[in-house]
Amino acid sequence: MLDENKWDQLSPFLTDTIKKIKEYRAKHNCDIPTASANCCPAAVAKFEALTGYKNMGYDVMPYLRRSNYGPKCKRCGKLFRTPKAKWCVGCGQALEQNI
Repeated sequence: MLDENKWDQLSPFLTDTIKKIKEYRAKHNCDIPTASANCCPAAVAKFEALTGYKNMGYDVMPYLRRSNYGPKCKRCGKLFRTPKAKWCVGCGQALEQNI
C-alpha cells in the first residue's frame, strides 16, 4: 500500500503513462494490451523505486493507495473496503467492535 507521500510521487507518472497509451492506440489503431506492451511505462519504474516491487502493472497501482481503504480489521486482518465502511466484508466484524 502506498501512503500519501508515495502516492503523490507516483500519480503524475500514472497520468503520463495513461496519456502515452492513449496516444499510441490512436496512432497505431491497436488494442490496450498491445499499446501497453509498446509504451515505456515510467510509472512501473517509479513504483519499483518507491516500493521495491518489480513489474507491477500500472493498471493495478491506483488500487494500492492506502487512503482509499478503512482501518485493518482486528479479527481477520483485512482492510475495511472504504474509509466509510461500517463492517468488515471479510468476516463481518462491525466497525464499532473493531475499535
